[in-house]
Amino acid sequence: MRGAVVAAGLILHVISASAGAQAAAPGRDAGSGIVVGLEYALLDNAPLVKGMAAAFAETGMPGMKHYVEAVQWGEMQKGPTAPIVFTKFDWFVAEYQKVGFTELTIALKPHSGWASKQVGRLRSTNATPRPEYRDHFSRWVEAVVERYDGDGVNDMPGLRWPVRHVEIGNEFSSYQPEPVAEYLETLKLAYAAAHRAFPQVLVAHAAFLVTPVNMDVANPRDYDTAWRTTRIVDRTHGLADMRAVLDHPELFDVINLHNLGDPYEIEHLVKWLQFETGKRGYRKPVIISDTMPTSYAGWGGATTCKGIGLAVMIPPAKEADRCRLAAYFTKMVNADKAIVAWTRGFVAADHVQRVVIAAEQGIEVINLSFVADIGFATSKAFRAGSGIAAWAGALRVDYRSGRVLEKYPLYHAIGQLMGHLQGYRSVARVPMLDPRARVYRIEKPGGVVYVAWRDPKGVLLPEDGAPASDVDLPLEGAQAAVEPVITAIGSSTPQPVSQPLVGGRLRLRLTHTPVYVVPR
Repeated sequence: MRGAVVAAGLILHVISASAGAQAAAPGRDAGSGIVVGLEYALLDNAPLVKGMAAAFAETGMPGMKHYVEAVQWGEMQKGPTAPIVFTKFDWFVAEYQKVGFTELTIALKPHSGWASKQVGRLRSTNATPRPEYRDHFSRWVEAVVERYDGDGVNDMPGLRWPVRHVEIGNEFSSYQPEPVAEYLETLKLAYAAAHRAFPQVLVAHAAFLVTPVNMDVANPRDYDTAWRTTRIVDRTHGLADMRAVLDHPELFDVINLHNLGDPYEIEHLVKWLQFETGKRGYRKPVIISDTMPTSYAGWGGATTCKGIGLAVMIPPAKEADRCRLAAYFTKMVNADKAIVAWTRGFVAADHVQRVVIAAEQGIEVINLSFVADIGFATSKAFRAGSGIAAWAGALRVDYRSGRVLEKYPLYHAIGQLMGHLQGYRSVARVPMLDPRARVYRIEKPGGVVYVAWRDPKGVLLPEDGAPASDVDLPLEGAQAAVEPVITAIGSSTPQPVSQPLVGGRLRLRLTHTPVYVVPR
């Protein structure tokens, strides 16, 4: 279906171009592979949107997700008789499509100061539309989906491709805090409205937040135990509420996850979903609409290991790691250049691992984080309350002009990754004797590419150096190009090194930084 959608979009583009529209870049189609995007495209002003879209176009990604709160219902429509203002949504869709992004994800957050049951300045307790405004909510959803569906009726001027992925609420947590029964009523309204506008739309429920629960269990009955025994700060929606949503597959087209733990969490989440949906007798595509790098800590202060308000340890971090992590995060908030540079390289490596695992697990969309650092969360006052995620930006930009000031390793690593994934047909894990060795075979029309790294099986910090494992990879040919993922500040170009094969095998030294292997 994706190919048909893109083809239809190209026809629309030809029509608009013939009418004298501004020349636009060719679209990047993910084909049958995973859609890789970033979050959250900032919508503060038109120059910022345009500048960041142009910069990220150079990575080759086909996907992108926007900052959600800027276009939630109450921001787009100020009252029951007020018009729906599409300005910021149009900036997002128009500017990113203009430079070739074919698969945008949009989030429709139902929060409204005038229509929701209770929405406060600082925290909402129930975003459900009040009964008298349920029809208004449906009309808003229908209007947004209709504007970007590409059918030629009430479309945004210059629309190039339909926007297919639409999530209703951006996270099933305190961000969408109403009782699950009321959220399901909202989802039901939105699903019907979205499909009235665009029958081929792919509606996702608000994404399940499972982190920091470790879902790596030996037996499905242990899922309940894992939830019961984990320290969880945000208890708005637990396992029972997620199961209540999964009980209603008629209300969503894709299952939506947030991957806020390490890359291996994806495997455990997919296994859990297979168990849950298998019991219910259905299968649906899965997307990961939001991610974070392996952050080690969150939901509290991480720069100290004593006192109150301490961070939750996020797997693979354990309580025994708390003081060592506190020393590391103290250096981070003090802007220690060497430690920050190491962290940016760690984030780049982590996100490549995350995409490869997601592709191997059959995930259809993954939005990586973040387009830029979380500025306030890098301050001393915040005490590294978001862990490493605060320093997970791809770019440093001028927020008024959109001018790019610096490109971090994550930016270059994504571009490098997209080059190796271009046109791939499948991703499969290669069994290895060493359980720490992660080796994946990427099948492409012109041959194969391998990507490999070492799982540290725990916390990895700068003082640990680069723990390594040696593996022998059977390959055809006389030699192979070994190309490390770009992780160094100031480095923008891959540096492949040719290595000979001995007896049909390539000896590889694996560290946390993935390497691409291209047989020759």
